[in-house]
Amino acid sequence: MQEVTLRGDGLALSACAELLRAGGWRVYREGGRRAKLPSVLLNGASQNLLLDVFRKPDLLDGLHPITKRIVRWGNDTISLPHSALAVSEGELLERLGAQEATPGTGAYSVLGTRPLPDGVEDLRFGTRVAEAVPVGFETSAEANACWVEAVEGGWLFAVDAGWMLAVGATAEELLGQSKLVRGVVAEITGERSSFAASPRIAATLAGENWLACGSAAMGFDPLCGEGTGHTVREAILASAVLKAQVRDGHWAELSKLYEQRLRGGFKRHLEQCRLLYASGGKGPWWQSQQQSVQLGLEASRGWVVSAGRFRLEGYELVSLRS
Repeated sequence: MQEVTLRGDGLALSACAELLRAGGWRVYREGGRRAKLPSVLLNGASQNLLLDVFRKPDLLDGLHPITKRIVRWGNDTISLPHSALAVSEGELLERLGAQEATPGTGAYSVLGTRPLPDGVEDLRFGTRVAEAVPVGFETSAEANACWVEAVEGGWLFAVDAGWMLAVGATAEELLGQSKLVRGVVAEITGERSSFAASPRIAATLAGENWLACGSAAMGFDPLCGEGTGHTVREAILASAVLKAQVRDGHWAELSKLYEQRLRGGFKRHLEQCRLLYASGGKGPWWQSQQQSVQLGLEASRGWVVSAGRFRLEGYELVSLRS
């Protein structure tokens, strides 16, 4: 039986564990706990991925639906239909089942928390920090809605599930500049937490019999949303790489493919960031964010995804050569 060690307790490692166990692997789990996000939004694609990978038809039952997205990005406010579910990261992981530490050393490792081997550093593009705060809403606020607003010193994102993100300054400062979110958020109701909100990626994503996955591999700007979908797709690719290695060998080619695919996804994320920060505002804060994103795009200019021996079909990498 093939054996793998997974380090970390996030969604990426839970998905890797599920996929590798289904493939007949023995999975060892070890520590590396981190603070969980107060809430994530799952769009339809992410919901389908979670249901398919974890094979739990009732996994998402009863979660808070978000049916409308109200956006003020510039001078106009628009209301758009939306289809998502709001859930805290901690609750989502609880629904997936307890991930107890299981001591053991496998021939391969998937690393979901730092440090990475050989002191691998991050490439960071910006210094934005997100402040997550629990909030109460005005009774006039629309139910099952979320609100997104660009203000002079940053941006705000509120969800009627009871929380708000403030990026660029404190929640109080940005609410003071707000015309949209200030009208629906009545008060801050509890302790806040903070996390880095700028794109980052590990300088090296794979090494001798190890892969970085999830938050150890990269971090996304929450403005673009759907970090959950990215995370699950990383786990699918990581587990497929390990299974292909055992079946066919060619670790150098497989680990190169893994790095190229993850870097390609990160580059697409930077392109999204460029468009959103270019249209959010013209003041000094917005200009500095555009500059940091541009540095990332320049650094990623040489990243390419080359044609290789393997193609991902479902949850498996299939060799294209005999």
